[in-house]
Amino acid sequence: MDTHYYALSFVNTDCKGIVADTTKVLFDNGFNLADSSSTLLQGVFSMIFIVTNNKDYKEQEIKDMFKNVRSHMEVFKFDKKPEAKEGCHYSISVYGADKAGIVHTITKEIAKNNLNIIDLQTKITGGSPKVYIMMLEVVSDNENNENIWQEALKKTAKEINTQINMKKIEFYEL
Repeated sequence: MDTHYYALSFVNTDCKGIVADTTKVLFDNGFNLADSSSTLLQGVFSMIFIVTNNKDYKEQEIKDMFKNVRSHMEVFKFDKKPEAKEGCHYSISVYGADKAGIVHTITKEIAKNNLNIIDLQTKITGGSPKVYIMMLEVVSDNENNENIWQEALKKTAKEINTQINMKKIEFYEL
């Protein structure tokens, strides 16, 4: 039997039971939850799931399964298994006064240095003055150019008056 791959995204105002209701539909219809990410952003709850199933569903058939779940939903079907990016993983954190352009400026430099962003989160502290915090995980396919792109990011962060920290993520086998 062939395995079919789907990405499902859900967005709704936050309320109790969204995850339970959504995963019940997945379970009842024979989906395997391969990967997931969920977060609450200012009262809006979002989820994205990578799921598999032995049945070849059309996108609308999957949407119809969730007609009683309280979320806006999108379905993306893949022709083959989506591959995770290989390479060296790095954690990057950026801190500075809240102002427009921080995400664009930093991510533009990341792209310019051929790094792949695999996770990005931002928050604004509630204190005074407000501090903008951006956390990223990036993948580099060339560990040898680490000093080049790190220096470029430090220079960019300084130009926009932010602090930046970068650290290689070490993975260990259990």
